[in-house]
Amino acid sequence: MYVYILVAITFAITASVIAYSKGRNSLGWFLAGLLIGPFALVVAALSPVAREGQFSRCVACGEIIRAEASVCRYCGTAVERVPLDEDPLGDHDTSEAAPVG
Repeated sequence: MYVYILVAITFAITASVIAYSKGRNSLGWFLAGLLIGPFALVVAALSPVAREGQFSRCVACGEIIRAEASVCRYCGTAVERVPLDEDPLGDHDTSEAAPVG
């Protein structure tokens, strides 16, 4: 019985650490690892699935807009698709934006 508890806690901690490193909910993955063990470990290690409704940043004004937008709803410039991860806050280049006219 003690071996099972030790193994379950090991899977829970490992799944939690993997989830935390990928920006996921570590408490949820800890509980999943505790309850379903190696299955949670495998699922936590998988790459995330692309979700609908992702966001990007406008290169002209820096506001966050939908990734599929072609025109920024805040400043009206044509938008080149730049993912949020590649453009930290306040570090955007306005020279790439072309006004819509």
